[in-house]
Amino acid sequence: MRDELGKDIIDDALQTSCTGIAYHSGIIPFETTMTVVARQFALMNEAGYENFVCSCVTSFGIYIEVLETWKHFPEKEKEIREMLKRATGKTFEIPKNLVHASDLIYKFRKDIAVKADIRLINQHSGEPLNVVDHVGCHYAKIFPEKGVGGAEFPQVLAGLIDEWGGSQIDYPERRHCCGFGFRQYLLKSNRGYSLSNSKKKFDSMQPYHPDLIIANCPGCTFFLDRWQYVIAEMENKTYGQNGYGIPVLSYEELAGLLLGYDPWDMGLQLH
Repeated sequence: MRDELGKDIIDDALQTSCTGIAYHSGIIPFETTMTVVARQFALMNEAGYENFVCSCVTSFGIYIEVLETWKHFPEKEKEIREMLKRATGKTFEIPKNLVHASDLIYKFRKDIAVKADIRLINQHSGEPLNVVDHVGCHYAKIFPEKGVGGAEFPQVLAGLIDEWGGSQIDYPERRHCCGFGFRQYLLKSNRGYSLSNSKKKFDSMQPYHPDLIIANCPGCTFFLDRWQYVIAEMENKTYGQNGYGIPVLSYEELAGLLLGYDPWDMGLQLH
């Protein structure tokens, strides 16, 4: 956004976790989460900004839940302001706009396409690559009206596939959860549920021969990648070409590859 497209955006090192995993797992109360979010808004103001971007879809859902709570229960906002002031001495203004980072990539998808060195085209056949989009549940399913396209037909990743030359794969479990689910994974005894969710998706998409999966949630990207490795170890089964798994990329990684970034610099060796 900043270096390629010249947008005024900062990645503030003082920002912290939104506490979403702890909140959704029932470990901390919502008041704690709201106070942490209030601090993030204060940091935004201190940096001289009034629009907020988050890269985690759980954070996206958390921030919207906080803002909706304050809108309907202003006395709760007043309480949190007092708690933040007492804890940190800070005050804050509510953002004018709050979006997920994939919304920005979607908004400027044409600008990225113009600057891209390559497109989602098979260099041997000349045909579009078959791409599966996986939209994080906390992006589209908690507050569907806040995401691009809602819950059933989100466009935030599908629009990238279309604009960058690929072919969308529609398959039965397209909107199924990746399997992370927090409580399924945080308790070791429950991880079979997490794995089973992901396996259901892989089995459903395999007949359509996807070349890659793109996701807009860090957790989804991780689990769709990790569980393929686990299934390969457990069952000696792979879902991609030539005995490999299906590559799983975040929308940022995919944009970086098309723009000619070095895969090593982007950390793809950690997949």
